[in-house]
Amino acid sequence: MSQRAATLAALSAAVVFAGCASARIRKENERALAVADARVLEGCYGCLEDSRKTYERLTREKKPLPGVVARLFETNVLLALREKELALDSRASMERARAIAPRLPANVDGKRVLAIADAVYPDNNGFPLDSADALIRRNRPFLKTIDDELTWIEQAPLTPAVRKYVALSADCSYSDRKKTPGDTVDHLAHRREVPINAPPLVAYRAAYCAKTDTFALKRVMVASENLDEAAYALALTAMWTAGDNGGDDALGLLARSHKRFPRAPGITFTTGWVNSNLGDCESAVRAFDATLAIEPVHDRAMLQKTICLTTLKQDSAALATATRFIALGTRNIAEGYYWRAVTRLRRRELEMARADIEAAKAKSKGGEVLSLAGMIEHEQADYGIAETDLKAARATFEGWKLCGAGFYLGSTLTKRQAWPEAAASFDSAMVCYDDRAQESAAKLEKARASTRGNEAFRARRIATLESDLADRRRRYRTAAFNTASMNAKMGEMARVDELLTIAAAEPDLTGQVGKLREQLAAIAQQTRQAGTARQRPTTPRDRRR
Repeated sequence: MSQRAATLAALSAAVVFAGCASARIRKENERALAVADARVLEGCYGCLEDSRKTYERLTREKKPLPGVVARLFETNVLLALREKELALDSRASMERARAIAPRLPANVDGKRVLAIADAVYPDNNGFPLDSADALIRRNRPFLKTIDDELTWIEQAPLTPAVRKYVALSADCSYSDRKKTPGDTVDHLAHRREVPINAPPLVAYRAAYCAKTDTFALKRVMVASENLDEAAYALALTAMWTAGDNGGDDALGLLARSHKRFPRAPGITFTTGWVNSNLGDCESAVRAFDATLAIEPVHDRAMLQKTICLTTLKQDSAALATATRFIALGTRNIAEGYYWRAVTRLRRRELEMARADIEAAKAKSKGGEVLSLAGMIEHEQADYGIAETDLKAARATFEGWKLCGAGFYLGSTLTKRQAWPEAAASFDSAMVCYDDRAQESAAKLEKARASTRGNEAFRARRIATLESDLADRRRRYRTAAFNTASMNAKMGEMARVDELLTIAAAEPDLTGQVGKLREQLAAIAQQTRQAGTARQRPTTPRDRRR
């Protein structure tokens, strides 16, 4: 073979080998693409991240496979939406999708897809209320066109599962909107119907909508074992029964989702909320602190932490947290002033407590605020305004449940010697405390017989109910004693002995009950003696005297 022939043969072999290598790489890329596509349908956040890495690598090939750029765009949109569902920062994913949009096929309107994704609301549990209000204002124009946008996206040239996910995300963000006039089919409900064989990606989003489908979410967690986002969605339903069953389910689901998403503020906030409702304020405060470490101006976490610290009587910390909350200037600022006033009243810092409750009254005329205001004013001997506020508290919706307002009103009326009104108010407080005591007793009996929840929860619940019952019975007996005193002052003796018998069951009142009985006995003796003297006949000698 000539030198030239040998060279040509070598070149031909090289071309053949290059062609084989190219074909092999293409097959490997096709397999990688198929795996990435399957991972997207699997739906978990980690699945989407893995798929994005694969798509990014494939887009850097000299000859990218058809559709890979569009898939990369779609996956970034999905990741942004998932991050919103967890109140995570979605800006990087949105920017990645926005950077890819110009490279999409001409028939794919990337900007319109991004506009829909941008209008989707993040997890409300993870954001301050003011931020949520700002988003609502910003998205009002989108609300006017949402149905048109949903109709478009459902037919857009995207992967079917992806376009369904985007549509569901937008639809569920505005799930409380009204139906279009004349809509007899109820397209709002129809849009959320998903076939039973839908991939986990779509099934998860459909199940986590206006009404959470717990069974569907459980199926999703079986089908996609790494979809820990579904655990959080389930926890948001399970938390409502935590107070009855100990919250093991809810807290277990939250722990699972928190392990995967430790920076999701909605998860930590919900964990704190559940613990506080279970009476475990120590655990709740830790969860609220974790929330505030992620979202420093999370007003609801700050307020709930304040309430828990007040309950725990950690006064210095409660005052500091309440002050931080008040500084936020949120729409529920009155609650911050209220809880700071509670702590300051307990510390007998009456002037500062009065200033706080006045600030709360300026924002709210709720029964609890007016009741506390009356108590503080009573302690300051400002009886006129105390009477006004306490009566206003009792006149609010369900004000009859404000036992303390009734009791303090009786005490206030006593100061101006309005015995009949004071007696009526103390009597009302006595009935109120008795009703609350019976409620506690019924709950306690039920709790003692219950096997729901873990042992620690049951013990904590029983202890709390026992404490509530003892406190309400003590207050009931005290109100009975005061009612008896008012009746005695008016000379209305018919119920006095009955009321004192009730009061005598309270050990702390034994001395006062005995003293009042001695006074009443002395008065009765004097009355009898006076009556005897008037009835005794006189003799001539008596008349001479």
